[in-house]
Amino acid sequence: MAKLILLAFTIATLLAVTSAHITTTIEDDTFEYNTNKKQQCSQHLQDQQLQQCQTYLQQPYQTPHTQQQQTLQQCCQELQNIDEQCRCKAVKQVFGEVQQQQQETGPFGSSSQQLKQKAENLPKQCNLQTKKQCNIKIGEQCRKDVQGRKFDRCQKYLEQTITGSGGYLRTAVWKRKQADELEECCEEIRNVDVECQCEAMKEVMREAQGEEQRRPETAEMRRVVQNLKNQCELEVEQCQIPSEMF
Repeated sequence: MAKLILLAFTIATLLAVTSAHITTTIEDDTFEYNTNKKQQCSQHLQDQQLQQCQTYLQQPYQTPHTQQQQTLQQCCQELQNIDEQCRCKAVKQVFGEVQQQQQETGPFGSSSQQLKQKAENLPKQCNLQTKKQCNIKIGEQCRKDVQGRKFDRCQKYLEQTITGSGGYLRTAVWKRKQADELEECCEEIRNVDVECQCEAMKEVMREAQGEEQRRPETAEMRRVVQNLKNQCELEVEQCQIPSEMF
């Protein structure tokens, strides 16, 4: 009897370990799959021209109906050429580009809210399928979204960059560790909706300034945070980080 109990216990333990291993493997594979999908969409959109969609979003509401419909049809054709899983991201990317132009040159007939609704309606107007509903966040929505997050890896990267910038000796180990911290920081920002990634960078700056009130390296911190757009290859067109975030 004792041998049977021991055998049953051993089998149960092996099954539990195997189940845990399978679950962990599935979770790891799912994370890797989602990360690869994001990277694939970013690469896919780099090769796409969405000029007609930009033009359509920029058209004021008083534009003649025939002209609007013609531009819309051309925009729909552009979105048709985008993989279904990447269409929502494409819409958000176009929205961000047009919104940035509005901030630089002034509004051209549509408020941010109207522009948001016009962009969100594109898949429906074009009768296109998307993997999920395209809900675009703007202004206060983005601020609330990023303020509920912690960018710990970005803070670690920022700290290491600032403290190590004055050193004369940067070992291979330090450089490798710094590269790993940067990639993890980039992943934190990429996990934010593309239209809110600039606000995420600003939140990284706010958190850094909050930890060290008025630290003398503020200008250097701003430069490092500003450069995250290029280092992380973010989709945001422009992102100006103010010197004072409070």
